[in-house]
Amino acid sequence: MKRRIYAKKSLGQHYLRDKNIKNRIIKSLDLNQDDTVVEIGCGRGALTELIIEKVLKFYGIELDENLFMNLREKYKNENVEMINQDARLVNISELIKNNNSYKLVGNLPYNHANKIIMNFLQNDFQPEIMIVMVQLEVAQRIAGIPKFRGYLSAIIDTYSESKILFKVNSKSFYPEPKVASAVIQLIPRKSPLINKSDIHDFFNFIANSFVSRRKTILNSLSMGNKISKEIISKVLQDVGIESNLRPQNLNTIDWIKIFFPISNFIKKNER
Repeated sequence: MKRRIYAKKSLGQHYLRDKNIKNRIIKSLDLNQDDTVVEIGCGRGALTELIIEKVLKFYGIELDENLFMNLREKYKNENVEMINQDARLVNISELIKNNNSYKLVGNLPYNHANKIIMNFLQNDFQPEIMIVMVQLEVAQRIAGIPKFRGYLSAIIDTYSESKILFKVNSKSFYPEPKVASAVIQLIPRKSPLINKSDIHDFFNFIANSFVSRRKTILNSLSMGNKISKEIISKVLQDVGIESNLRPQNLNTIDWIKIFFPISNFIKKNER
């Protein structure tokens, strides 16, 4: 029995209906018959139906129970498994038992996209590639476009290389969202740019250092980490970063260069 479906604002649901965009997403996955694919937010099956015949195994993760039931009834293929779970919390290593590599795709709900992406990047069982649709501004932050760089740019870059593949007009969806979208590609790194034991402190450090995008990095680091400008100035000079830059001008490698000497100073003064 097919259940009547309405887009739920609470779940950030916007159904993709543009065939050209669907095909471009599928092409970006570069699928073959040996692939395992995980799709986040299958919705009405816009991408699902284009994927399942091309791959060895397909896992669809759908939070909406009505959508999940419809999908499960529609796709009874032996290579298809539908899961009614929250993609922000799902442990992918518990779903894919054979430890095969997998590709991830999805039209992510705008209000939860960051958490979903981080859930898969921080899992030891990472996808080999992620092709996901997100809000355009979020895509620009993730890709580290200088004007949009921030906390999100650095934490994503710590785990993966990313780039915007193409932009998507709001008319490609029903109902139409009020913002533009973009499809991004993320390639997880073999190991994070920083040791796992330091990642929590590193992320807190970056968050504290973005107290204001208008302030210089000298003032932001001093205010956010409660350290004198003299000490911050010396650290910046030692690592070769100009003190009059703004936080968004720094890339992840710059943040790592600054983090360790400042972190060591903080630890010494806590003793």
